Amino acid sequence: MKICILYHSQSGVTESFANVLQEVLQKAGHSADCLKLATLNPVKQASVRDKQEIKITNLPDPEAYDMIMFGGPVWAFGPSPLIVAAIKQMDHLQGKKCCSFVTMGFPFRWMGGNAAIGYMARELRAKGAVPQAGAICTRFSKDLKVSMQSRAKELISQLG
Repeated sequence: MKICILYHSQSGVTESFANVLQEVLQKAGHSADCLKLATLNPVKQASVRDKQEIKITNLPDPEAYDMIMFGGPVWAFGPSPLIVAAIKQMDHLQGKKCCSFVTMGFPFRWMGGNAAIGYMARELRAKGAVPQAGAICTRFSKDLKVSMQSRAKELISQLG
């Protein structure tokens, strides 16, 4: 499968997780491109419920991929506004397999991770996409790299 891993990372944690996903996908025989979102103006670190104008400058063509993975940090107990803007601004998601992944500082998934994955899945369904399993990686792990590997393998094993 040809997969695009589209992500937002401010601290570098989500970028690290995206790179681990790419590595695990490639080892499983998939083609995977990692693409960090870029914008015209800086994105204000805020809740996705706070309105801000976000202009993304590097959205990929989803028709070039079998699946799109959308990832970002959890901010204010929800997905980052930038990753939601990417979903909303991307065309041609009708019938496209998509999945979501998030990173978060809190130790428990119910402290924003579950809500972020659910929010992203709703946005994907609204665009006609077919949401697949999601992944939540918390930074409270004793060994973050091992946790990322584990979450990546778990997510990839669930993809259809």
